[in-house]
Amino acid sequence: MNVPYQIPGRAPDEDRSQNVSTYWRERFTEEPYYTEGDRYEDYEGAYLAGHEARIRDNARAYDQVEAELHRDWEAKRGTSSLSWSKARHAVKRAWENAADFVTGDDAHKR
Repeated sequence: MNVPYQIPGRAPDEDRSQNVSTYWRERFTEEPYYTEGDRYEDYEGAYLAGHEARIRDNARAYDQVEAELHRDWEAKRGTSSLSWSKARHAVKRAWENAADFVTGDDAHKR
């Protein structure tokens, strides 16, 4: 069982984290970076990290935060077998998708 990604100094929003996890669990096998045999549990932290980073820092572009996200991934990836070269795609997709949460679009909950 993976430990949920948590922003230092901030209590996690369990409902949002659960919604993000549910959303990506249902879709990750359709992503172009998915390889047969990949496990969602290896991607979950990457999706949560990308999502939370966008919620926390909506003003900057992904290219401006990618190096920070890379460092965070290496420090907090836990038991995930994904290298950054693979996890970065999931982090970026979650970053892009989190715009719906920031703008209040509820399409992600369907």
